Amino acid sequence: WLPESDVAHSAYTINENKLYTFPSPNDRVSRVRHVAVDGYYDRGKSKQNRAEATAVVSEIKRRLLDPELVKQSIGVVTFSSVQQLLIEDLLESEFAHDPRLEEAAHGMYEPIFVKNLENVQGDERDVIMFSIGYAKNTSGRLMHNFGWLNQKGGEKRLNVAISRAKKKSHIVTSFRPAELSLDEAKNEGPRILKKYIE
Repeated sequence: WLPESDVAHSAYTINENKLYTFPSPNDRVSRVRHVAVDGYYDRGKSKQNRAEATAVVSEIKRRLLDPELVKQSIGVVTFSSVQQLLIEDLLESEFAHDPRLEEAAHGMYEPIFVKNLENVQGDERDVIMFSIGYAKNTSGRLMHNFGWLNQKGGEKRLNVAISRAKKKSHIVTSFRPAELSLDEAKNEGPRILKKYIE
């Protein structure tokens, strides 16, 4: 079963409010958590957002070391392949540093995956973490480029990614929704992202 907060969002934005959902009594609180970090998108050089990647990996570590949370499977979705590789590298580094983490990860009933918006498809996990990556540059200007999301049909890719979460979604960004101006957005993807974070 998908969290009502995810299903309702998809029903409203993608299915033009034609899909009616009935939340369970246990799903009155949103299962979507937004965490804003003080990061930036290194547009001209690495094309990474290290602060977001670090926040995602820290949350994975926290879950792996918690005897209850480790029972929930984890998937990570990034908005670029560069951000995907950075998170994979940081996670591997943490595993090498602390063997308990790797042991806990191998003991999970489903392996952790890290994929980007382009190639996340049928895999579901209890918890899906998002790293947007795209954000303000070093000068403090918020770039409105969200990779695949900006393209025609990008909203469908986002919908697929959102619906991978069986229990919770954890979204890490380096901006707050109010900072996201959509005056120049040509396609629906960025608008739907903003609504989802809100």
